[in-house]
Amino acid sequence: MYSLSGKITNATGIGPSVSDKLALKNIHTIQDLLLWVPLRYEDRSEQKLIMDLVKDELVTIQAEVTAISNQYKGRRSMQRATVRDSSGPLKLIWFNAPFIKDALVKGQSYFFSGKLNNRGMMTQPKVEKISNDTTHTNRLVPIYSSVPEIKAGNLRRYLKEVTQHLDPISDLLATEFDLLPLNETFKHLHFPDDQELTIKARERLAIEELLGLMQHSAEIKQQWKDNASAHLVTVDKENSIPDLPFTLTSAQQRSTRELLVDIQSTTPMNRLLLGDVGSGKTVVAGIATLHTLNNNHHVAFIAPTQILAEQHLETLSKLFPQINIQLLTAKTKFSLAEKPTLYLGTHAVINKLQQIKPALVIYDEQHRFGVEQRSEISKLTFRPHILTMSATPIPRSLMLTIFSHLELSVIDEMPAGRKPIKTWLASEKKRAGSYDWIKKKLRESGGQVLVVCPFIEHSEHEAFANVKSATETFAEIKPQFPDQKVELLHGRLTSDQKDKITKRLFDQKIDILVTTPIVEVGIDLPAALIIIIESAERFGLASLHQLRGRVGRAGQQAYCLLFPSSKSPTISQRLDVFTKTNDGIKLAEFDLQNRGAGDLFGTNQHGFDQLQFSNWTNIELITKAKQIFDELKSSQITWKSVISRQSTTPTAN
Repeated sequence: MYSLSGKITNATGIGPSVSDKLALKNIHTIQDLLLWVPLRYEDRSEQKLIMDLVKDELVTIQAEVTAISNQYKGRRSMQRATVRDSSGPLKLIWFNAPFIKDALVKGQSYFFSGKLNNRGMMTQPKVEKISNDTTHTNRLVPIYSSVPEIKAGNLRRYLKEVTQHLDPISDLLATEFDLLPLNETFKHLHFPDDQELTIKARERLAIEELLGLMQHSAEIKQQWKDNASAHLVTVDKENSIPDLPFTLTSAQQRSTRELLVDIQSTTPMNRLLLGDVGSGKTVVAGIATLHTLNNNHHVAFIAPTQILAEQHLETLSKLFPQINIQLLTAKTKFSLAEKPTLYLGTHAVINKLQQIKPALVIYDEQHRFGVEQRSEISKLTFRPHILTMSATPIPRSLMLTIFSHLELSVIDEMPAGRKPIKTWLASEKKRAGSYDWIKKKLRESGGQVLVVCPFIEHSEHEAFANVKSATETFAEIKPQFPDQKVELLHGRLTSDQKDKITKRLFDQKIDILVTTPIVEVGIDLPAALIIIIESAERFGLASLHQLRGRVGRAGQQAYCLLFPSSKSPTISQRLDVFTKTNDGIKLAEFDLQNRGAGDLFGTNQHGFDQLQFSNWTNIELITKAKQIFDELKSSQITWKSVISRQSTTPTAN
């Protein structure tokens, strides 16, 4: 019998060599193996007579072996067999499978699962001894991601062994909330008797996962409350909002008040400031910074890129000329200032937090930092107030349910003078006309154009064959605009190359920039007038919204053109929704309901960790998990999730 905590080598058939290969999939324990989700299932459950077989239909036959042979041609081999059932004979063929000759015994019957080819033979069928509890044939068969040097059949055998001999698991959720017991859950996750049981198994583990996130969030919130060790910042109520060159929106004023209330306490603030692109989050953070500095404390402001750090420096210096700012990046030298200072920079600031000892730490787009970088703050000998700013549209219902350890402030109002960006969905037929229109706009108004592509290079993969890459788009677009300076920017350039291009861009020496989503966060170009997004269907609506927010930032009327690579009606409908709204939250909710959350938090390299069993679209399941969590909490029942994984919650703790 196997326990969840047991080592993987305890399982029959798994020795050190196999264990080392499974470790490549981060599988070290019996629990890790059981939580390894099949990519899909092949339905080999339909059993037919040989006379009823149809070409290309996946079925299982039960037949007796009447002949078998093994032929070699050089190093290649071919195995042939003839089998028969009550309805007639069938020829089978395998390539380079010499073990088949030893596995089959003439005169004995077996299950064979496969498809009939054009020549009336079954090619490469799966073979298994006749049984009421098969592994590879005559059932729904799990298909896993491949592991180098381990055959797919062996992977199934290991999992069959473990699921059949698993110790009974104490299961509070099953008894109290009428859920599928964990022992049955693992069995039906891997070897379901029918598809409904697979769904129930996945739902059970999804609830485990969501409950684990909620519990982790609640623990962080309680630790935060218990740790009343932050610096109390005194705020002059009459002068809480300083003189600024503009009037704050009501949403900015509300969010500012919420922040200032939090920092006037020794309980460390842990607040998320959520606001659309261009909604004015930086000025709100700047006001909290000013009050903290006025109380003789340092402040740390951490941005994900050097470009963004430098832009925050420029913005905050203009809005708050009275504050002392030190830019801190990998290229600058750190010196601890005697007077209260705002240390503004990239991850280099994180490395100096213990020396700076800031009373307030501000993260901009914190989820774009690695888990290791974010965890550095938990090692500090003091507890600062934490403010996280994000333009990533996250529906409020999701925030309140999953990320409950964070207090939430929302800037849901744009500053006066910002014009909605006009967005159009353009077909390939209109490309030439679009380029002519862009040339005219640049002649009339000046400004800059951004052209964003999902990939750097063209992919030969069938799924991405039509997707526009940055390099090929640059080669196509440069001769189309002979009077404009066209440049290419992407992540594979050296730091010096990127810095030079970026400087020329800010100096308006580049008219058209062809780039990857590297511009999604970080490049604030006041002169940016038009953005073209190639293969727009490759982005989630939230990512498209972030990209669109790169233009029109100086109040000018700006434009966004979407060129999809697919003519799918579903894709056209989704992109059409995008053209009709500039509300990031509404777009995120639409994406959740219709596309899933794969791109909810940006592109893959920037995203939050993805859920393993549950998904952000299943509001019904999230609601059910929340009800169970509340009952567990009110009953003071101690419970631990079997989903041991890195939390996806965006926490600085």
